[in-house]
Order: sequence, then C-alpha cells, then structure tokens
Amino acid sequence: MNNRVIYCTISLMKNTTPTPPRPDALFSKMSHRFARQLTTTLPSIVKHLPEPPFFIQKKIGESILQSLLAEPVEMGDFDCLEDRWLHIHINDADLNFFLSFKDEHLILGEDIAQADVIFSGNVKEFVLLASRKEDPDTLFFQRRLTIEGDTELGLEIKNTIDGIDFEQWPTWLNRIIQNISRFISDDESKLQAMTSSQPH
Repeated sequence: MNNRVIYCTISLMKNTTPTPPRPDALFSKMSHRFARQLTTTLPSIVKHLPEPPFFIQKKIGESILQSLLAEPVEMGDFDCLEDRWLHIHINDADLNFFLSFKDEHLILGEDIAQADVIFSGNVKEFVLLASRKEDPDTLFFQRRLTIEGDTELGLEIKNTIDGIDFEQWPTWLNRIIQNISRFISDDESKLQAMTSSQPH
C-alpha cells in the first residue's frame, strides 16, 4: 500500500468517525432535558409517590439545610424562627414543609397544627427564587408567592432568603437550578409572545 492510499484511508476515517460530544455540552443537554421533565411532570408524579417515614425526611432534610445555609445560620439570620414555625406549601405538588430554629440548627417538623407564617407557591416560583431569575419582592408583590399569618415574621424570612448567597452552593446543584429556571423562563417568554400576537 503506497503513501497516497494510506493518506486517503486516514482522511476517510477522520471524516467518517463521529466526534464525541464535549462533557460540558452533554451535561447541558441532559440537565435541560431533566429541567423539562421536572417542570412539566414532577408536581403530578410527586402527588402519587409514597411518602417516606418522617424520621428519614428529617434526618436527610436537616443535614442538607444545615450544609446549604451554614453561613446565614452562623450570622444569626434565622434567629427570628427560634421557637416559631414557617410552613412552606408547594401548591401544585401538594408538598408541605415545616421549618423552625433551635440550638443554632434549622429543624424540620411534622404536621404542625398552627404555623406562625405560611409561604405558598408553585414549584416554578420556588425554582425562580433559588436561581435568582426573580427576586423575592417581585414574586411576593405579584402574589406568585404568598405570605399568610405573621406578616412581620414573613418579611424577616423573605429578607433572609434575599440575602442568601446561592453561589456558595455546590456547582452541580446551581447548574441544575439554572437550567430548570432557564427552561421555565423560556416557556413563559414564548407564552407571552403568543398571547401578545393574538388579535384582540
């Protein structure tokens, strides 16, 4: 086999062998697909899932909260929840969380009869809040998130949430949150464009 044939063979192999996708591009595609499934199907799926025992939820949930919110806890930003309860209700997934603060730790409760303040909203509003695509003031002003009960305590908690540095969270978690929120924002933009283009 002469050099010309070898050169043509190598060139042909180069042109026909597919280039493997870059890891970051592959991760972005996967997380975008996950974001679409999460925002469209998760709320209905969650409603039909068996609920794990509360002691498991408590152990895992408190560990995650203490890790992600270590800085504001250390700064005393959650002291306002000492011996008081925040009820977080995710409407479309029918999920309820009860949060308090004791001995320098955030704690989870089960079916608190009377919470001091209630935050309510859909999955996408909480995702937009965590991704900083929307600020808390806008979400509460537009009543996409609502506060019921002790309004003064609710505003303190809202300000604490507004001061959380989400960039300190793990990179992989922030990337997933950002991809989910980007999908939500894109869908809302398309919906607004379709609505505005319709004749009145």
